[in-house]
Amino acid sequence: MTQNVLIDNYGRRINYLRISVTDRCNFRCRYCRPAEPHPALRDAYGGAEDVSLLRQDELLSYEEIMQVVRAAIKLGVTKFRITGGEPLTRPGIIGFLQTMAGTPGVEWLSLTTNGFFVKQYAHQLGKIGLNGINISVNSLKDDTFSRLTGVAGLGRVWEGIEALLQSGQENIKLNTVLMRGFNDDEALDFACLTINRPIVIRFIEYMPCGNWQGSGFDQTIPAEDLIDRISAIGRLIPVNKQMGNGPARYYQLLGARGLIGFITPVSQPFCERCNRLRLTADGHLKPCLLSTESVDLKPVLRHGEGNLNEAFSEATSFKPRVHQEEQLNVMSRIGG
Repeated sequence: MTQNVLIDNYGRRINYLRISVTDRCNFRCRYCRPAEPHPALRDAYGGAEDVSLLRQDELLSYEEIMQVVRAAIKLGVTKFRITGGEPLTRPGIIGFLQTMAGTPGVEWLSLTTNGFFVKQYAHQLGKIGLNGINISVNSLKDDTFSRLTGVAGLGRVWEGIEALLQSGQENIKLNTVLMRGFNDDEALDFACLTINRPIVIRFIEYMPCGNWQGSGFDQTIPAEDLIDRISAIGRLIPVNKQMGNGPARYYQLLGARGLIGFITPVSQPFCERCNRLRLTADGHLKPCLLSTESVDLKPVLRHGEGNLNEAFSEATSFKPRVHQEEQLNVMSRIGG
């Protein structure tokens, strides 16, 4: 039974927790874990060549994560998303997902992945009963995909997507970040995927987070521009349907099986509706993706200093009215 609920200083009810289980990833995407991080970020991590990799003892164990989950449930959190890094690289992830799915109070459980390992886990993922799987796919061209991710893995990712479709997994979303001059010429190709497949393509506006040298808002493509482009190939019909716990606006090409969503953190911020906190791979509870504020849960979990209820309340109190722009964060630790 819920003992309390989390309400931030602006009256927003917090009922959604995104959990990063690892900072490891086999991809090296430009906007997440770039080969050349911003100099200021590197300085903040003592000049480290790879600022994203944590020591294993810094990662929360699955048992520690479950302690956090159970505390969150008592505070009214019912929706959870498992992210990374790449969560399917962490040993034991399937068993952990099964434990999460079977935990009383978990009403919604979803997974975000880069798709590279999905094919080998498709059958097991299907049996868990996830409410949704999001796969990050930023190009349909082999060379562009490799340039953006550092891995020649597009074919393998698509094999995983097809395996999920064949398994009967519902609510499959492909998350696509289009960046001007890199992959924005593929907008129509992505939109056309929804014509014959029961999937959701979600275009997410590129938001500079300060960890990629040379990044900037000049590479952001507003959603309204994409809507205009896509409307040239067919009528886009607004869809009044909730497809999970995110802020996307959904449309459907006339006669298509799937949907097209637009997430607009830059052109049309949705902070007033934000209902989430984020647990990083190293146990920091963050109030916002771009916030530098956080509450370290490891002293509570490992040394009994304080309690998780107080930590959740503190993190919720840090939640800003609107997100700050261009903060220096290691995105692979936060879970995007």
